[in-house]
Amino acid sequence: MRKVRPEELPALLEEGVLVVDVRPADRRSTPLPFAAEWVPLEKIQKGEHGLPRRPLLLVCEKGLLSQVAALYLEAEGYEAMSLEGGLQALTQGK
Repeated sequence: MRKVRPEELPALLEEGVLVVDVRPADRRSTPLPFAAEWVPLEKIQKGEHGLPRRPLLLVCEKGLLSQVAALYLEAEGYEAMSLEGGLQALTQGK
């Protein structure tokens, strides 16, 4: 599973990577600075996500849930990446 550093994010967004927010509903208080689909980790674990077969960048608050989600999706044959440090890394970099 590839970990994406925050400074790599603009190039990936430009390339059209699909961003997937894997946070549970009660943890989605931090707004995202980019468009994303919301698919909680629980749905990914159950295989109930319906995500397209294209490069995916998974995000969460600290980068831990997104790593777990990326591993599940890689096991299904997806190209899945995790944002290193999560959304907190983006806000700390500002």
